[in-house]
Amino acid sequence: MIEIVSADKDRDIFERSWGRCLKSGLNKSITPNINPVQLEDNLLADAFKNIVGKLDGTIALTDSMLIITDKNGIVLETKSFDKSAEVNYLMKSGMALDELNAGTNAISMVLNTGKISIVRKKEHYIECFKDLSCIAAPIFDKDSNILGVIDITTCNDINDVHKVLLLFLKKTIESDYYELSAKEILNGLDVIDIEILNLLAYGYTDSQISKRIHVSISNVKYHKNKLRKIFKAKSIRDCIYKATKIGVI
Repeated sequence: MIEIVSADKDRDIFERSWGRCLKSGLNKSITPNINPVQLEDNLLADAFKNIVGKLDGTIALTDSMLIITDKNGIVLETKSFDKSAEVNYLMKSGMALDELNAGTNAISMVLNTGKISIVRKKEHYIECFKDLSCIAAPIFDKDSNILGVIDITTCNDINDVHKVLLLFLKKTIESDYYELSAKEILNGLDVIDIEILNLLAYGYTDSQISKRIHVSISNVKYHKNKLRKIFKAKSIRDCIYKATKIGVI
């Protein structure tokens, strides 16, 4: 059975969140800020757009909006199934929906607990969300790190249709993100990168690799730095681990 955080059974979690908001001096009358910095994690947004494009016109969620955020709660993309202003005017790309900036909401709950969360209308901390209900789920990578959050926001009550759709979106986005990430990595690798990565995996030193494939040691180091950038890894060991998981080596 999937665990869902909600106020009716997890009152203490909500009270702690409300308490933090109060202690931080968060103004209940605010509208969350739009983040001016360039949004990151385009692959997560792409995975979201891929599945939402397929859903468009096939589901009867005319009361709802879908939202995808990054791991910091910054909105990457939205999709509205309700053309009415009470939903549309609130959720915009770049909006910060973490607890510090937007108080208690389903996205901030997910970021705090790592679990699927429901926040109903009057359970939100800031006033502009109190006519909305939301349910959100964490998007994980293959190592169970949170990549972002998928959220369904509605001006009605959360029901079983919202829950089923959320779980479907979560699983599909995680799968698509993995495929897009692997494809991006493969597209960035040259034959020599893969060859050097394989030799590193077998324990060869830079000097040994240099002699084996007839390139300079500085050239080996260049490709090692390139590998770390492509795999977004801090070490070659991490590169090898990630490459193994997607079948590069």
